[in-house]
Amino acid sequence: MLMGTFEHRLDTKARLVLPAKFRERLGDVIVAAIGMENCVSLYSQEEWGNFTSWLKTTSFLDSERTRKLHRLILSSAHDLSIDGAGRILLPGVLREYAALEQDVVVNGVNDHAEIWDRAKWAKYWSTGLEMLPELTGGGAES
Repeated sequence: MLMGTFEHRLDTKARLVLPAKFRERLGDVIVAAIGMENCVSLYSQEEWGNFTSWLKTTSFLDSERTRKLHRLILSSAHDLSIDGAGRILLPGVLREYAALEQDVVVNGVNDHAEIWDRAKWAKYWSTGLEMLPELTGGGAES
């Protein structure tokens, strides 16, 4: 399981050092693709296989919505090698999608990791905390 939040910076060549405990779980070659809410999702080869197996449960011929989902996610996906310094080079299409400039946050989200622009993550986190009682079914206290 991937969990935790780590603050990092992209270097001038758009490389990102991944947290050591994430590198151990993700492996030497990972898959990066667009994620939900404008982040970049990182998967181990095994988890990417699980994800694409799930995608295959929806036929490309089913609907325009399904075709769009397949096209957006799969066309954005890149195999990335982790170099000897524990870095990945983020492709421009992914940096642009997630508005990643320099300050980023790398989060563990169970079966994958996500890279967020730090300011966007702070806003998402704050909003999420306000919604926590609702999200957990606790509702507002009287």
